[in-house]
Amino acid sequence: MSHTHRRDGHGRRRGGPDQARGRPRGVWSAALALACAAALTACGPDGGDADAAGAASDAPTSPAATPTGTGTPAEPAPSSPPPTSAAPSASAKPGGVARCETDGLALSLVANGQEMNSKYFDLRLTNTGSEPCDLLGHPGVSLLDAGGKRVGEPATRSQDGTGDGGAVRLRPGQAAHATVKTAGEGVTDGRCWPEAATLLVYPPGSRQTVTTADLAGLKVCGDSFQVGPVGDRAP
Repeated sequence: MSHTHRRDGHGRRRGGPDQARGRPRGVWSAALALACAAALTACGPDGGDADAAGAASDAPTSPAATPTGTGTPAEPAPSSPPPTSAAPSASAKPGGVARCETDGLALSLVANGQEMNSKYFDLRLTNTGSEPCDLLGHPGVSLLDAGGKRVGEPATRSQDGTGDGGAVRLRPGQAAHATVKTAGEGVTDGRCWPEAATLLVYPPGSRQTVTTADLAGLKVCGDSFQVGPVGDRAP
């Protein structure tokens, strides 16, 4: 027993610590060498991945685009409209003569006889101003009762009279003439409008009126009430 013990102890002394731990140390050395080699390949100064990572971290970044409120590209501001020519003056008139205004006109109505089944009246618009003025077209004509309410309907347009559709130039004191026509009372079996108190007239081209209470016996019958264009002489 003592002999065996000495041989074991002798073996341990011959092998010593180097023999007992030599293999593990060699294995770890080899593993460390392989790990270092791998690290040099991946992380070394020539490693593509390392350079790429460094370049990515060092590269400047472009500012992010600022989105619009609606998520669509902002539209450019509209350009200024092209200049336009000045509008013609509202007071400019052909030949430099103004249209006759109501404050420079006087209205009158004159009975002009009866022909066949119709009665005719001469509607006159006289220039009371100090300057010439023009009238062109049909006047607007209505009848009013004593309370200012319209009687019947406004006169319809006809081509009766001396007007040819052209402008009538009135010197101070001159009158333009328009023919008013209605059916004779006896022809219509008495079917006539109520008696009127006032003749109301819109001169051609005007939104203002002139009036007269002298109706010269005008009474509209048969629902026939017509007015022609202005002319330069009485019918």
